[in-house]
Amino acid sequence: MKHTIVAIVDNKPGVVSRISGMFTRRGYNIESFVTSVTGDESIYHLTFTVIGTQSETEQLISQLGHVSEVIEVYEMSVSVPHVTRELMFVRVACPKESRPQLISFISEMNYKAVGESETNVVVEVTGEPAVLDEAVQSLSNFGEISIARSGAVSILI
Repeated sequence: MKHTIVAIVDNKPGVVSRISGMFTRRGYNIESFVTSVTGDESIYHLTFTVIGTQSETEQLISQLGHVSEVIEVYEMSVSVPHVTRELMFVRVACPKESRPQLISFISEMNYKAVGESETNVVVEVTGEPAVLDEAVQSLSNFGEISIARSGAVSILI
C-alpha cells in the first residue's frame, strides 16, 4: 500500500542525503522523494511516497522523528485534510492524421498540450496520483507513450 509522508526539516548540508540514506539502510521501498524550499530558506519540505504496511510507515515516521534536523513529520491520510498533486509529461507518438482526435481529447480532459513535433505531442497532466494513472491508460490509446512523473507533493490544508 502507498503512503505519503511529509517531513519539515532544517535546510542544512547533507540532511536530505542522511534521510534518504536512512530509507535505504532500513530497506524501505521509496516510490518518490520530492524536496523543496519553503517560504523560509532555512527550512525544507520533503514529501516521500513509500510502499509498505501501516506498521512499517508508523515505524518510519518514528525513525524520522529521531533525526535531529527533522522539525515535524506526519503521514498524509484520509483523516488529515491535505492536498496531494503530481505533475506528469506524456509524450504520445501520434501521426498527423490522428492529431485532431488527440488534441480534442486533451482539451476535453483539461490536460495541456505543451510541445509538438512532426511525430509527437507532449501532454502535461497534473492532479492526484490516481488521475495520472488514468491519463496514462487513456493516452496510450492514441499511440506509443513515454512518461516522466514528478512524484507526489503534499501539503496540509
